[in-house]
Amino acid sequence: MLALLGAVSGWVVWWISKGKENTRQAVVTAENALNAKRDFNHLVRNQEQISNNISYGFNDIENKLAEQNNEIREIKAYLIQYRNANNKQS
Repeated sequence: MLALLGAVSGWVVWWISKGKENTRQAVVTAENALNAKRDFNHLVRNQEQISNNISYGFNDIENKLAEQNNEIREIKAYLIQYRNANNKQS
């Protein structure tokens, strides 16, 4: 009877510790999944920010090219006016 009681109590202790181990493993697995999801979302936000900054950079370049195009037109207009003025004098 004493041996049976010792075996049963040993089994109960083993079963409880096994349940705690399973719970701990489930917590570790859930934490790892949460960390992976957080890291992935961080990378997604990072890529979005990079894309937005590239877009802003291209918009800035387009604006500067438009400004230069206008300045070139002005220079061309002055050159044409200067050439026409010199041709009239000749």
